[in-house]
Amino acid sequence: MKTHNTTALAAIVSKYIAPTNSRGARIVVKSQRSRRSYLYPYELSGEAVHVWAVEQYLSSIIAEDRKEYGSEATGWGTIADFSVGVLPTGEHVFVRNA
Repeated sequence: MKTHNTTALAAIVSKYIAPTNSRGARIVVKSQRSRRSYLYPYELSGEAVHVWAVEQYLSSIIAEDRKEYGSEATGWGTIADFSVGVLPTGEHVFVRNA
């Protein structure tokens, strides 16, 4: 039986991917759960792009959890529950506050 873990801490990594001849620029967001790609929102810049992408990611996985486990599935929280830092590689890391 599947269960929903509401006590695990989570880290989410976002990374800018430059455009190619066949695909536009995008932000890739990944965690231990999944990896998703979002088209780069050109109306934003800097860290705001990564915050936006992680907000999209959280919304989608919370929606999936609620479909699977019901309305009480909120273990991932919101973007406000995370602190952000930048790695030397340029990736942004969002770490769940305890």
